[in-house]
Amino acid sequence: MSEPHVCDPASFQTILDAAPIGLMVVDSLGVVRFANEPVEAFLEAPKGGLTGKNLSAVLPGSLATQVLATGKPVYGQMLALDNAVLMANHAPVHESGQLSGVISVFQDTTILENASCELHYVKDHIKELSAIINSSYDGMFITDGAGNVLLLNEAYQRMTGIEAEEVLGKNMQQLVEEKYYDQSVTLLVMETGRAATINQTIKGKRRLLVTGSPVFDDAGKLVRVVTNVRDITDLFSLRDQLNKTREKTKQYESEISYLRSLQIEASDIVFRSRAMAQALVTATKVAYVDSTVLITGDSGTGKELIAKLIHKKGKGSTQPFIAINCAALPEQLLESELFGYEGGAFTGARKEGKPGLFELANNGTLFLDEVGDMPVLLQAKLLRAINDKQIMRLGSTKPINVNVRIIGATHRDIQKMVEMREFRRDLYYRLMVVPIHLPLLRERQEDIPLLAMHFMDKFNRRFGYRKTISPGAVDVLELYPWPGNVRELESMIERLMVTTADNEITVEHLPSHIRRSVYIPKRGSRMSEAVAEVETYLLEKAFNKHGTWQKAAQELGIDKATAYRKAAKYGLLKERGQFGQTLLSQN
Repeated sequence: MSEPHVCDPASFQTILDAAPIGLMVVDSLGVVRFANEPVEAFLEAPKGGLTGKNLSAVLPGSLATQVLATGKPVYGQMLALDNAVLMANHAPVHESGQLSGVISVFQDTTILENASCELHYVKDHIKELSAIINSSYDGMFITDGAGNVLLLNEAYQRMTGIEAEEVLGKNMQQLVEEKYYDQSVTLLVMETGRAATINQTIKGKRRLLVTGSPVFDDAGKLVRVVTNVRDITDLFSLRDQLNKTREKTKQYESEISYLRSLQIEASDIVFRSRAMAQALVTATKVAYVDSTVLITGDSGTGKELIAKLIHKKGKGSTQPFIAINCAALPEQLLESELFGYEGGAFTGARKEGKPGLFELANNGTLFLDEVGDMPVLLQAKLLRAINDKQIMRLGSTKPINVNVRIIGATHRDIQKMVEMREFRRDLYYRLMVVPIHLPLLRERQEDIPLLAMHFMDKFNRRFGYRKTISPGAVDVLELYPWPGNVRELESMIERLMVTTADNEITVEHLPSHIRRSVYIPKRGSRMSEAVAEVETYLLEKAFNKHGTWQKAAQELGIDKATAYRKAAKYGLLKERGQFGQTLLSQN
């Protein structure tokens, strides 16, 4: 038999370097005796560059020195480095009953944060799925692949009179034998492996129409049987109540999402979409360091809100947050606003001079909105100020040290501007240390109901109203493309609040361009009027797309004469000017 392999020191070092956590050992004098590769990467030190150095020199904020002083462990210390935020645990090392050193274990919190975000995301979806199942008007009954009862919703209990406690955990064959059911669609699905529908009698009284559907895993094994139940006696009344139920369900979902949004720490930023959640995660991470941030996104997407969130979580509300719109001022005035000036520096300057925004934002944040519109010559001075952390007032030769966190924002494609030499490449890379992109509102439609409810609540409080918005109106808002993004939605809600006399805003109160974006006829319209509205919408859309009535007719599948006749009937030729006259001459 061969001798067991003994791990030599070099192999042991390799094993510790491969560990997914950082390990550091210091002796009783506070000198680093060992640090594996993850620690060297966190501290940006060369291999072996930490060994032999004093702990206070390589990691000043470490509480390992406290352990050396007290002999007691310290857990959960948060350390913010330039490239990571770490959680450190420090434990004493004893030899022969004497304290001989401290071992520190470092964990990158990014992994923990990602796991936490995923856990919250899964929990929210489980809650939402449970709420949806219980809000369903139809009864739902779910078993596992062996026929054991797992779940029945409230509607099922109401229809059948069977309480959940009576059947949960029992097998369907047992329930048939106990005369709960005369027959079971679940057993039929288990036998055939296909969906099936039967008439079922519950406890010899109520007759139900039940449809069972199989659910298979990736290996083709039956894992669930989902049964949908309807009371046949209520079928006709259900037809009339179905639309109301759908509206109620939509309203409940919107209210649940709205209440959930109020629990978000950044209460001014209302969202549910993954794109916005990712932007908020990035903003939260970067808030605790001084890296420059560039926020991109179309106008009205909330760039300044994200900048204020970064400032508040990082610098705190006691430090200054100074914002300036770089597109709103001419070059010379913008330069004097940013860097200040000495008395008499130019015509019209104050005698006593004026501090610039860099000085006013010292120890805080300077938010450069629309930085993509900054003049090229001024870009060089901004780059120097960011790199040197010094500015010089106009007319002065004395530099001023400033400690300012820079956050830029723009709706323009700066990368394309760099390629066209409209924006300095070196400044672009200096600002793009941490990029955050905010999506268009139409790219996160699931946020529109939450935002609508948020703005309704905001203006109700401001104006002392108690107005509501119907689920149907929210549906229409969700389908509109919102070229002005969140700002346009907020303005629209405010306008509807102050101009609508009724206490509930419905589809009929929405502006025509929003309603026509989904061509929903007015409620109560006669059939002929509804047809006219839809035809007008389709003709307008097709003409705007192609520019001629002939091509519009081809797209709509009608002949040119019919398109012209209907366009004339609905007054579209007057709106189209020469195009209408051209078609008139052709006919």
